[in-house]
Amino acid sequence: MASDKDSSEYSTGKSIDELVLSTIIGKLKRILGEESANIISQYAAKSYSPKVEEGLERVKGLVEALKKIFGFASPLIEGQVLKNLYSSLGLKYEEKEGYDFLDYVKELRSGGSIGKGKQK
Repeated sequence: MASDKDSSEYSTGKSIDELVLSTIIGKLKRILGEESANIISQYAAKSYSPKVEEGLERVKGLVEALKKIFGFASPLIEGQVLKNLYSSLGLKYEEKEGYDFLDYVKELRSGGSIGKGKQK
């Protein structure tokens, strides 16, 4: 399914990075409302990755913003995002010891989880 390591595209036609970003924003909209999610997204874009328009660096910036804003609660949001993300790809999400959010994203980008743990 993946075309290459950095620009993997799945059935949605989106790259993993775009899918991660839209999943994070979607989850924030459901939790906090649209306006708050947009404010957080803009904050992340300006504070953490002002020159980066897309890709893993933009994901990193948004994750760092979540950590700064939500502190100890950010892993809860990250876990919910990962569950939604894996589900949208037809994959089973399993927590892995020593993994952080970006480790899961990197694994998805490399195609490491594709074909493994498919949901029934």
